[in-house]
Amino acid sequence: MTKNVLINVQGMQMNMNGSDNVEITTMGTYYFKNGKHYIYYEEILDCSEPPIKNWIKIYDNKVEVCKKGASNVQMFFETGKKNMSMYKTPFGTIEIGICVQEIEFQETECLIKLELRYDLEMNGDFVGDSFIYMTVEAK
Repeated sequence: MTKNVLINVQGMQMNMNGSDNVEITTMGTYYFKNGKHYIYYEEILDCSEPPIKNWIKIYDNKVEVCKKGASNVQMFFETGKKNMSMYKTPFGTIEIGICVQEIEFQETECLIKLELRYDLEMNGDFVGDSFIYMTVEAK
């Protein structure tokens, strides 16, 4: 895999009121070190604010996601384990719980595919079933 990559992230959250979908496609950076895959990209939500910096680390059937910017969070995804994180936003801090149902990771010479299926809680309340599908393609 090359250092410069094209990243596509699709997210969906399903609850009793329907579903909420998000998709982003951007250029980023990839590297592999000490048995871990590292993916970095910036996400622009509002042109008037600095971008959110995203780090994703994949290793041992675990995924770590770190976001820094207007909102800050470090989330851990591990099958069969509930992980708690504090999501700091400009409007206050939210405690989130992530209970992963499934992690699927596929890697070829030019492409990485990552799928996460998990239940999401906010401040102790179940929010819905969530799904993230990411591709990282060599450029």
